[in-house]
Amino acid sequence: MRIEDPAFTVTMDDRYIIHVRAHGPWSPEIANRYWLAFKPFLDESRRQLGYAKALIDRRGAPIMSMAMVQAMRDGIVAHYHPDDRLALVVDSSPLKLQVRKNYPLAHLDAFLSHDAALAWLQNH
Repeated sequence: MRIEDPAFTVTMDDRYIIHVRAHGPWSPEIANRYWLAFKPFLDESRRQLGYAKALIDRRGAPIMSMAMVQAMRDGIVAHYHPDDRLALVVDSSPLKLQVRKNYPLAHLDAFLSHDAALAWLQNH
């Protein structure tokens, strides 16, 4: 499975971990496209693992406005299940803290390293 959009790429690896690479600034319209494209990947990961695992790589993407943070937070609440695992890769420690504070998911963590985020998902 693979989806390519100018604002994001979504793939799934052979361990049923979803990989997302974000590109450029996002708007609510892009967020809507993202959630429509992302949902089948969540469903397949859950079907195979019993819960979904996703690695969202936002390194190099512009910081989201608070309105976009809220839109993505609303999407997480709407689309993720309590047992799903979500690892976000960001560019800085302040962003890492912002993610941990703003996104309400029990099994969510933020990382500065792609490899650390992937290892966390593989072990949880």
